[in-house]
Amino acid sequence: MEGSIPYDLCHLELIYGIRLNGNKLSGHIPPCLASLTSLRELRLGSNKLTSSIPSSLWSLEYILEINLSSNSLNGPLLSNVQKLKVLRVLDLSRNQLSGHIPSTIGALKDLETLSLASNQFQGPIPESVGSLISLESLDLSGNNLSGKIPKSLETLSHLKQFNVSHNRLEGEIPVKGSFKNFSAESFFGNYALCGPPKLRVPPCKLSLIH
Repeated sequence: MEGSIPYDLCHLELIYGIRLNGNKLSGHIPPCLASLTSLRELRLGSNKLTSSIPSSLWSLEYILEINLSSNSLNGPLLSNVQKLKVLRVLDLSRNQLSGHIPSTIGALKDLETLSLASNQFQGPIPESVGSLISLESLDLSGNNLSGKIPKSLETLSHLKQFNVSHNRLEGEIPVKGSFKNFSAESFFGNYALCGPPKLRVPPCKLSLIH
């Protein structure tokens, strides 16, 4: 299918899921989708959608999955993403999103999969990501993120997949918790990370105690 997403969809008040991924849909995401309070799945990945993500979308309190990956969406990820209290999957990878990752993302306690890979996000990884207690997969690769990998991520006991490769991160790679199981591929192509030899990074210099 091609063309724009019709606003008529917004009249389907009882619709549970919208799955239009893998088409040639263009234009923007209709802001009125926020009126679909029964919506649990929104899959618009692998299309040709442009412009920013409508801020109204973050008011869908009971949505479980949002996949907008592989489009040409731009602009920031807004702080009111915290309203998605029961969200389990958020995949915004392979777009042109920019700005900082909002610290409010730590409010999404049920989130199992978070992928912001291959965008233009910058600034630090928020400490609050360590509050995502249900997280199983975290992919932040291919951005312009800087600073250190927060130690708070060591407490994420369900984390099985982790990728921060190809950023501008520096400092010591955490080694406790799930980080015992991650390989060098998770950390490739960063500015100045250090840690154990198995991760193929330089060893960290011991800080001198005076």
